[in-house]
Amino acid sequence: MKKQKINIQTAAFLTAALLGTASSTTAQNVSISPTGNPPDNSAALDIRDFTNKGVLIPRLTTAQRNAIPSPANSLLIFNTTTGCYEWWTGVVWVPLGCGCTSAPSAPTAGSHSSTQTSITWVWGAVSTATAYYVNTVNNFATATNVGNTTLYNQMGLSCGQNYTLYVWAQNACGTSTVSTFTFSTSLCPGTCGSQVFMVANMDVGTMINVSNDQNNNSQVEKYCYNNFPANCTTYGGLYQWAEAIQAPFSANSSSFTGSWATCDPCGSGGRQGICPAGYHIPTDLEWSRYEWCVENNISPTGTTPLGTFQNNTGWRGTNNSTIGPGAKLKASSSNSPAWDGTNASGFTALPAGFCTVGVGFSGLFSLTYIWSASESSNNIFTAWGRYIDSGSWRSDRNNFAKTFGFSVRCLQN
Repeated sequence: MKKQKINIQTAAFLTAALLGTASSTTAQNVSISPTGNPPDNSAALDIRDFTNKGVLIPRLTTAQRNAIPSPANSLLIFNTTTGCYEWWTGVVWVPLGCGCTSAPSAPTAGSHSSTQTSITWVWGAVSTATAYYVNTVNNFATATNVGNTTLYNQMGLSCGQNYTLYVWAQNACGTSTVSTFTFSTSLCPGTCGSQVFMVANMDVGTMINVSNDQNNNSQVEKYCYNNFPANCTTYGGLYQWAEAIQAPFSANSSSFTGSWATCDPCGSGGRQGICPAGYHIPTDLEWSRYEWCVENNISPTGTTPLGTFQNNTGWRGTNNSTIGPGAKLKASSSNSPAWDGTNASGFTALPAGFCTVGVGFSGLFSLTYIWSASESSNNIFTAWGRYIDSGSWRSDRNNFAKTFGFSVRCLQN
């Protein structure tokens, strides 16, 4: 059936007929009146003289209202969900009149959730509220109207940080007092306790051939496995100990130490070495604390004491493929490059191999050595490092010749 357009005069007469009232019109005005009175000159439509009837505008739920395609500016409805008359500003639905007698109560916190870069804030619905406002500072004047939804997604955040959101409920009768919610983003990769490691091996400096020592004290030098630069991009550079901590090359064959070699935690007192600002080369003690934390605080957990990690040489920790620190530090099969760990720590240790100056490279795809900032107390030619290999679920603490080329992983101050 073809749709017909009905002009206002026709609509008025039909409405009047249904109401059992009289209707009169002029060229530009329509009146609906039980007495037949003419319309006021200022009104295009004048419904007047009724003593026992009102006017009903469309009644919609919030879902039905939101489904209106391209609502016209000033469109008016009655929202049966909120009990409010609402009009469309062209941007948002604004309550015009609600069945309230007072401002709503303040929202209460729900079950917030987070990723490393976002927080989904959730609060309980307030029965008389028609809109909610949020802000990252306690200032309602600059708050954002999020409508009648009870969640807000905050994006672009930093991992492992606490954040605060201020939330207000509002209806036509007023605005609630502020609710203050606090929540944290998920921990950064490589985090355990208060320690936060970088998630990749360092790759800085000029590549030199493995036949030469890193003895140019005026620039940072690195080895790339098999002398291929692409291997540095994937696995990071390999560095002699003095180069890693940015000491003179002579430190590889003489004692070079300070408070930065024995601190735990070091913070800004650590040895920066080739690490970027805000990071340092972890000490032997900091490494031990991290391995202990990974085993004992990241599920599934073990029970190896901190002292064992700090004082024992060789393999330490639980020899279990899901509990041991080596298993939790190594990249998993879902990482790229992959390894045989669980990466439960997010550290993502890679099988970067190592090198011996004048000899060559070994162990790519199967093992890694990583330097600490602490040299051995009984041998000036060696320093403490960590060793992890394929099929091993623990981590190895040992002294190694300072001239080996090992990976470097930096710890946040």
